[in-house]
Amino acid sequence: MVYGGGNTAVEDALYLARLCEKVTVVYRKPKLEATAVLVQALEAAENVEFKFRTRITELHEEDGRLGAVSLKDLTTGEVERLEAAAVFVAIGNVPNSDLFAGQLELEGEFIVAGEDCETNVEGVYAVGDVRTKKLRQVVTAAADGAIAAEAAAALLAQESL
Repeated sequence: MVYGGGNTAVEDALYLARLCEKVTVVYRKPKLEATAVLVQALEAAENVEFKFRTRITELHEEDGRLGAVSLKDLTTGEVERLEAAAVFVAIGNVPNSDLFAGQLELEGEFIVAGEDCETNVEGVYAVGDVRTKKLRQVVTAAADGAIAAEAAAALLAQESL
């Protein structure tokens, strides 16, 4: 089960649809809010079911692990119990970049930084999910940190000459 309706949720559901027998996408709004190409791809997946205008109200444990989820239909108020082996929560990602507004170039709430992680201010690097990039995962954040550390070390070495 994937809980959410934006790009991250749809991308997660597409990935899971390749691995799982069935994927249920639960979203509180009447339609997905992801980019059209992602929505079309997900709608074409035969093993994906949608529960719109619905929210998760309870998780049910069975033998020490998730076994089912209670879903509430926000239109009718009806509650249904649906079997689920896992729930992936993908309900948004808002970076904490307010501190840098007016100091660094922002694209929405993300700090603009190149593949070297350097921002528009020399010696200032943005790493992880706060940086503009296509993929936001722990592994890419760790890679950003390594890249920025090497770039900063090179900059400091130049300045000490």
